[in-house]
Amino acid sequence: MDTQQSEVKFYNFSDNKSIVSLKIPDDVITKWFEGKRRELKLYIILDISGSMAGSGLTQAKASILKLMEGLFESHVLAEKDITCFFFQSTCEVKKFADDPNLLWSNGSIKKYFDDINSYGGTDFNPVFESIIKEVKGIDSDLAIIFFTDGQGGYSDPVKSQLETALAQTGFSTEIHSIGFTGSHDAKLLSWLTKLGTKQGNFQYVQSSGDIQSTMNTTLELLELSDRTLYVKISDDEFLPTGFDVHGRGKLVLTDENANIKGRKFSIFKDKESGENFDIETDPIQVQPDDPLATLLTIPYIQFEITRLTNEIINSNKNDESRRQRFNEISQEANDYDEKLNDILQGAFKSKSITRRELIQQCMDAKGTILQFKDILSEALKGTLTNQKIADFNNLAYKNITKQRLKKKLDDRAIRNVEKMEEVEKKIEEIVSKIDFVELENQESEDNLQTYTCTISTDNYIEVMKEGECMCLTLDVGRSEAAIADPSQISIKKINQTLMSSGAFLNSVTFALNDKSSVESVHGGFQKESISASIFKGLARENITGILPLYINEKHWSIAREKIKPIMGYLVTLDIFGYSYSQISTVPYLVLSRALGDTSSEFKRRQAKWILETCDAIYKQSSALREDNKKLFKNYIENPANRTIEHVPNNLVFLGHLLCALRCGDVSAQDVQRWLQGDLLKSLIEETIRRRLNKWQDIEESMEDIAKVLGVNQKVYINEPVEEFEKSYTEYFKALASDNNTNIHYTAAFEKALSDSGIKVETNKEEPTNKDMKDVPELPTVKQTFYDSNTYQISDYALTIIAKIKKAVNLFVEIILRYNKILESTLANPNVSLDNSEFIFIEGQTPLADAFFDTYSSKVILATFLQSFLHRQNSVRREAVEADPPKYYEPFSEDTADKLLSTQFDEYVSSNLKRKTNDIISTFTQGKNSAIGLKFWQVDKIEEAAGLLLVDVKFRGSSVYGQILKALQKTGMSLAKEKIEMVISGKWQGITLFVDKPTNPDDPEKLARFVDNEHWFPSRQKVYRTLKAHRSVIPEIDYWIRVMPPFKEYIEHQFDEEYLNARRLASIEERKSQRIKRK
Repeated sequence: MDTQQSEVKFYNFSDNKSIVSLKIPDDVITKWFEGKRRELKLYIILDISGSMAGSGLTQAKASILKLMEGLFESHVLAEKDITCFFFQSTCEVKKFADDPNLLWSNGSIKKYFDDINSYGGTDFNPVFESIIKEVKGIDSDLAIIFFTDGQGGYSDPVKSQLETALAQTGFSTEIHSIGFTGSHDAKLLSWLTKLGTKQGNFQYVQSSGDIQSTMNTTLELLELSDRTLYVKISDDEFLPTGFDVHGRGKLVLTDENANIKGRKFSIFKDKESGENFDIETDPIQVQPDDPLATLLTIPYIQFEITRLTNEIINSNKNDESRRQRFNEISQEANDYDEKLNDILQGAFKSKSITRRELIQQCMDAKGTILQFKDILSEALKGTLTNQKIADFNNLAYKNITKQRLKKKLDDRAIRNVEKMEEVEKKIEEIVSKIDFVELENQESEDNLQTYTCTISTDNYIEVMKEGECMCLTLDVGRSEAAIADPSQISIKKINQTLMSSGAFLNSVTFALNDKSSVESVHGGFQKESISASIFKGLARENITGILPLYINEKHWSIAREKIKPIMGYLVTLDIFGYSYSQISTVPYLVLSRALGDTSSEFKRRQAKWILETCDAIYKQSSALREDNKKLFKNYIENPANRTIEHVPNNLVFLGHLLCALRCGDVSAQDVQRWLQGDLLKSLIEETIRRRLNKWQDIEESMEDIAKVLGVNQKVYINEPVEEFEKSYTEYFKALASDNNTNIHYTAAFEKALSDSGIKVETNKEEPTNKDMKDVPELPTVKQTFYDSNTYQISDYALTIIAKIKKAVNLFVEIILRYNKILESTLANPNVSLDNSEFIFIEGQTPLADAFFDTYSSKVILATFLQSFLHRQNSVRREAVEADPPKYYEPFSEDTADKLLSTQFDEYVSSNLKRKTNDIISTFTQGKNSAIGLKFWQVDKIEEAAGLLLVDVKFRGSSVYGQILKALQKTGMSLAKEKIEMVISGKWQGITLFVDKPTNPDDPEKLARFVDNEHWFPSRQKVYRTLKAHRSVIPEIDYWIRVMPPFKEYIEHQFDEEYLNARRLASIEERKSQRIKRK
């Protein structure tokens, strides 16, 4: 094991406080946990009280379903890992593991939530108590998410019990809270986030538009694969510490523990096993000017400010002591603010590449402190409102969430700090070797004027002398999801302004320093909603990003290095957040955006620049080139290889294909064959499939599958069901009038006796001709299925087709524009995008329109319907892998009828089955009642036994309930024998029926039911049976023998003195109650 990969670094935040960064080798984590993802259970807590009625509950259910979709599709959790708690004044616990049919893939989970409504008052005690009960058996890490407005009662003792229960699980626990409605209890929801062993997260859903980003954030938090390990410093106590998958952890030491120089650190897997890893090297002190000091300090300050806020809003101290403590908190906040000012001052003076990132992080933290001081001021005046707390929580926890999500970035950042320093040194070396005089002499005046920075007015060669590069300016948006998947970044616009990389990053710094809201500068992690701008371009356009350009090889030698921190900033708002996937993704998104509008000569020239830049990136990326050679082939061969985990973005895929063709990685013959085959249709169908869950109105329209398919309910469903009901009525009447049934019962019992070898004398009765009627044949429902010759597309379906076309046309158009460029490149490898043949006008979709016009409405409907049904990746994979496959070729006349007939016939069959089962069930209930009555009536003991043998099957069936009712009626013949056989389940040595365990696969449960000796009726049923038949069965010994658990109760029922005393006591109680009411 490589001990060089382990280290302890610490930064003395103050005289009595140290922030410690720990690193152990990756393979230690892999060895201890066998490379498995951490096991996690999830409790979803949904408030269904009356205060959540309306938008609150609607948004909460939509949020939960959106979260589940992400969890299941990314394989973070399975259904068995989730338990739901639905609470109001009571709490219902629903474990998905208890119902194997409750699955995401079959839509039953969504239907389950659709049926949940709000009612009743709100009391948190029942749900707290339910959680306390459930966590006692927890065997893995636990995440709890509250979806509530927080408006309800709770008691402090139960809150304390919950906190204790979570602390005692022995596993990592975290609570996140999602607030709904403007009047949510911000105090309670923020308190909840502190209960677990790990800091939770609070988010506020103000409108349905917040659901996507909120659940994306929550999903990211649940995906974090942190492990709780135990740090031991010398002989001190264990310190639970979160470590990520790369073996990095952080902790804060205070007072005498803060001095760790020369002390030994050991990391233990757990407290019991003794497995540990010793860090052999001495702790290294981090100096204040080290970038790591800031990476450790700012997140700590963010958490401290939130901790102090929670202390303020949950303070229960009296006025004097509260004021004193608030003053102390104010001083702490000022100290933190001063610390940030010191970092800012050092960053402004620094020439390091880290300075811009440090400034940005400090501004985020200072914004939190500024609002915190407002909270503190309101608290001191006694005017702190719920809305103020909610607003602060929303800001503070967003920053904390950003920091937690940046744990994904922290590894990049710590690795990239040195990498970025190396980039700067490499650029200095490159610049020193360039002969700029020769370059200027070779360059045309036109190029020097074209590639000029708008801010500094320097041309690209002058920019290169400063170690910078020329860039195209952009307006971009991104969500937190872009941290893990850079294809989630949105290229809103490509601007006409050019500027240098240095001018852009300096402008970012100045804009952040000048504006109070950082989101107004870079847009934050809000993909579309915020209009931000670092500064305005030549046409007053918003500029929030840049793309380094390929101008020539010498310029690219600098640009290829500068693009790393630029991509890191563009995607994660952190220049140290760079990852290679950003470079292999974002420029190709920019290329796709450029193809959206090439209506002017300048825009076609821009598209040419961008494609040449993408070419340069592709050529230098050997791993990407090798991977794509396989990906292109696999994409064509199998639809399962087209889902998002293989191809995050279809337009990036096409950009890669174009560059691969241009650099010779794929042959013209292969590309020609793919284009003439199914590649375009597959790309278009996959794009439509991915988009269909993003438009709610289309999704809602498509869910009414009968209307989409144009099923005539009267012809295909109602009339066949009515005809079946008539036939079944006649069948049931004939069956009920069959006098031969009683003889069948006797025959069944006698056969059981014969098979068992038991010799018992019985009275045989031969059936008469009158009894021997033919048993009627069971009727079946008439089914009419899909007929391709007569099938017509409904007007409803045509409307939906038009809606979907309108929604996807722009995406399809870009795909087909790529196709046109690919075909031109096949004809002429040196074709350029500034050619007039590539005039594409924004908003116009002639290629998409022509594509859809080549197919009939039936083909388009079939394709759109399959895309909708497979809009979840897991469903698409299951359809492709099914045997036979349930996936059909899209945009195909050959398969359209197969697909439509499958869905049409399945809808008709399932609905006919459901409705006919309802009819049969209704008659069965009547039949069960009739069987109960027949059991009461029969006067031959063999018939009674045979009836139980044939019709009851197992105790707990609905017919058995009717048999029990029969026992409670007076006048039943053979009462003594019938009661005994019904209670014991046996007669004359023959087992007539047994209990049915809830889980027949469990040997322990099954063993309890094989002998019929563990079940007896309730006391109420015993009382009613005894009352009905005591006059004909007066022997107390009989009753005690048949029902021994009720011995004392039966004795009381036969004790007249006892019964009289009970009656007198009851009369006196009623008199007493009447007096009280008066």
